[in-house]
Amino acid sequence: MKFVRLFGLRHVAALTGALLLAACSGGEVAEQPAYITTQQGARVEALTMTTPRADHSAIALQDGRVLIAGGTVNANVGGVTSSAEIYDPNAHSFAATGSMTGPRQGATATLLNDGRVLLAGGVRNIGFRSQLASAELYDPVAGTFTATGSMHTPREGHTATLLRDGRVFVAGGSDNGTHTLSSAEIYDPATGTWSPAGHMTVPRVAHVAVPLRNGTVLIAGGGRADMPGGYIVYQNAEIFDPATGQFYPVSARMKSDRVGAAAVLLDDGRALIVGGKSGKVLITGPYGGTRTINSFAPLNTAEVYDPESSLFAATGDMREPHYLGRLAKLSDGSVLVVGGWQIQGPVVIGMADAEVFLPESNSFTKPPDMHVARLQNSATLLPDGEVLIAGGIDGQSLVTSSVEFYLPREHRFLVRGESSASAASPADVPASM
Repeated sequence: MKFVRLFGLRHVAALTGALLLAACSGGEVAEQPAYITTQQGARVEALTMTTPRADHSAIALQDGRVLIAGGTVNANVGGVTSSAEIYDPNAHSFAATGSMTGPRQGATATLLNDGRVLLAGGVRNIGFRSQLASAELYDPVAGTFTATGSMHTPREGHTATLLRDGRVFVAGGSDNGTHTLSSAEIYDPATGTWSPAGHMTVPRVAHVAVPLRNGTVLIAGGGRADMPGGYIVYQNAEIFDPATGQFYPVSARMKSDRVGAAAVLLDDGRALIVGGKSGKVLITGPYGGTRTINSFAPLNTAEVYDPESSLFAATGDMREPHYLGRLAKLSDGSVLVVGGWQIQGPVVIGMADAEVFLPESNSFTKPPDMHVARLQNSATLLPDGEVLIAGGIDGQSLVTSSVEFYLPREHRFLVRGESSASAASPADVPASM
């Protein structure tokens, strides 16, 4: 039996009281495939990563290349990897780079001002107290990882935010898989050390954190698993001010409670918060009237936080719920939403649905589906404006090495063939509308 030990599914385990099991689909995922099967049933030769990955870390480097590191290669016990690779958008190719100092899944990745990447926390394996306090730095010039100072507390499901002064602010998460943290700490690249940064107003895991234009950080939503009455999903938010080192509650409540949402800063200074799950479901009785029950419903709603008014406002709805979806802000300021979590019978699988948020109209438009369903994939903006969508759990509940590209000008996804990728001539597979 294969355990899907992904962050979102780890915290779903807290919601349901047990780890979710994927299908008994045989042995481990095979090595990098020469072909992939798309959602449309086409079997095509395709550009892929060097290994399957889900719940990995991915970030664009200053030179336009993309670092992809860690994650799980097969969702089995022991499947967490220390391997890493680089995608070169000029060569349209993936190549291995130096390995991390140890296996790491669900780590945060932050691009520092000097071009290095800080990877912090995550887990080293499936199981209680597998959370990591360690951190490491990737040097893109040398292509190597080196250990740096460890956090004061092990963390998974935390957030990491680059501050204006170049330090990295880390908040919340869980230190043992069940206990939720309110503590925060700050990494100083100049010294390679961490210092305590106080406590949030409430413990949070699977929350969002967005750096605002004035240098403060919006922290919103998330949940808490270690409560006697059951799992709590938050509808509140707070602000961290690095200048004072204080947390301040936002008086306005979000339009929905959200855990496992995704968020990004828009060009106009507002913060977009998308999807997630609600812990409250309204049920209509047989004789009319409604009541709230404790359940967990994926959300197709989104909202924006306006720092000037300190208010949240609903946007238009997405076509589909996106719980644990991924965001990428496009060159024109719109936002791509891809993938997420869905149940197919007893099995957790990825979803192929995508949406694009248009800030000028506060609405979503629907591009064609991705070629491969994905959960816990990555989505990284490339220098030419395309978005690299890599890995994740696919529609068969397997970890995939497949990649595809979103082309904003053509409003579609594209799979590039191995043989044509080096010549930058895409092998296009039509996507269903």
